[in-house]
Amino acid sequence: MYEGFDIWTFLVGLPLGLVIWAIVWFFVRKKGMKERIFDERYANLHRHARSISWKVMTGAILIAWIIVMIVEGAKLAFFILTALWVIHMLSWAIGAAIVNKHH
Repeated sequence: MYEGFDIWTFLVGLPLGLVIWAIVWFFVRKKGMKERIFDERYANLHRHARSISWKVMTGAILIAWIIVMIVEGAKLAFFILTALWVIHMLSWAIGAAIVNKHH
C-alpha cells in the first residue's frame, strides 16, 4: 500500500518503544519515591489535570465527529469515532460508579 513501508520494522519498533517506556517509567518512579514527590499534592494536581484533559477530549471528539459527518458521511471514520465516543463515555460512567461506591 505504501512504498517503502516495512511492516516488520513497525511491529518490532512498537514493542521496543513500550519496553523503553517501561524502563524509563521504572527509574523515574523509583527516584520519585526516594524523594517523596508522589504526595497528596501531586495526586490532586494530576487528578485535576486528568479531569481537564477528559473534558477537552470530549469536545475534540464531538468536533471531529461533526467534521467527519459533514465531509465523509457515514463511512469508516464515522464508526471509529462513534466507537471511541462510546468507550470514552463508558469509561467515565464506570469510573464514576467506582468512585461513588468507595465514597
